[in-house]
Parts: sequence; structure tokens; C-alpha cells
Amino acid sequence: MKIELWDIDKIIPYENNVKIHDQKQIEKIAESIRRFGWDQPIVVDKNGVIIKGHGRTLAAKHLGLDKVPVLVRDDLTDDQVKAARIADNRVAMGDIDTEMLQEELRKIDLDLSGIFDAKELRFLNDVDLTEVAPEAVVPDIVSEMEDEGERESEYIRQAEESEVKITDILGFRTIKAKQQRAVARLISRIEEETGKLGADAFVAFAENYVN
Repeated sequence: MKIELWDIDKIIPYENNVKIHDQKQIEKIAESIRRFGWDQPIVVDKNGVIIKGHGRTLAAKHLGLDKVPVLVRDDLTDDQVKAARIADNRVAMGDIDTEMLQEELRKIDLDLSGIFDAKELRFLNDVDLTEVAPEAVVPDIVSEMEDEGERESEYIRQAEESEVKITDILGFRTIKAKQQRAVARLISRIEEETGKLGADAFVAFAENYVN
């Protein structure tokens, strides 16, 4: 198979790619490419759509690279391309023998910050996994989950408090002039019943009606 050097803008990301690459991961891949170069090309189909290497493509763009190594699989059918893409994402989900990883890291005399963050390196280098007690780990996990829950609750609260145009809810913007008196009388009656005014009265009436 022949590896070609392509302009990065020529590569087309697959629009339904199921694997998520957050910014932190992209930066780690980019740092690995910067230090060690390319050892895996970006694999594309006959149309230049990525089969394998979305993360590497994003990392290359992060590094500002113009040219990247590409392997074109023009021998695959459309179904084979889809299967290869899914298989690549699936096999990347394997577990890691952490103790063996620790041993390998001890043998390496290189600064791996940027590829592993500081917390990962402290854990992988310093912690004796055979002596890790559940109670030493669970509080951190619980704390992280609580923080995430608080952030999610705040996002929900902000979304609920945001302003929404009533016309978007009702589905119409105007009524005929001869109908406005009936609507005005309805609003007046709603305000009397709820003891509220304007939008607050309308919402209170709606909540009471649907409940």
C-alpha cells in the first residue's frame, strides 16, 4: 500500500463519526505527533472521506500542518468502509494493564507531560495499584460526580431562566383586529383569577390548566 502526502484541506471528515475527540485529547495527540512524528497515516476512502484518523486530522490542524500522510483505501466497497470505520472505533476501546504501563513508564527517560497530564503521571508513576483501597479512590470519584452534577444543574437553570418569545411558543404572531377584544377579555379574566399580571398571569393560567 502506498502512503501519499496530501494537503490537509483535501481530507473530508466523516459527518457521522461516532468517536468523540475533545480538545484535551486533540492536544495530546498533537503533542505526540510533534515529538515523535507520524507513525500512522490518516486512512481515507476513494472519495477522500476519513475511515481512520479523525483525531490525527484534528491534531494536525491544531499544529497548523499543511501536509499529512494519507493511505487511500480505494479497494473497499462502501459497506466495507463503514464496517472498517466502526471496527476501528470499537477496537480502540480496550482496557489497559495499568501495572504494566507503570513499569514501561519507569523505563522511559523522557518528559511525557503534554501527552499525559500531571494527574495521570502522578497516578501512573507513584501509586502502588496493589495497595489502592476503594475508600482512597471513591471520595475523588464522588466529588467529581457531584461537581459535574452541579455544573449540569446550573446549565439547566440558566436554560430555564433564558427568555423565549411567546410567539415562538404559540406558533402565530398576529390575529385579526376583530378578534383582539376577545383576547383582551381573556387576559383580563386570567389576571383576575391568578392575581398576577401580563406574562406571569398567562403562565400561571397555563400551568394550572395543563396540570
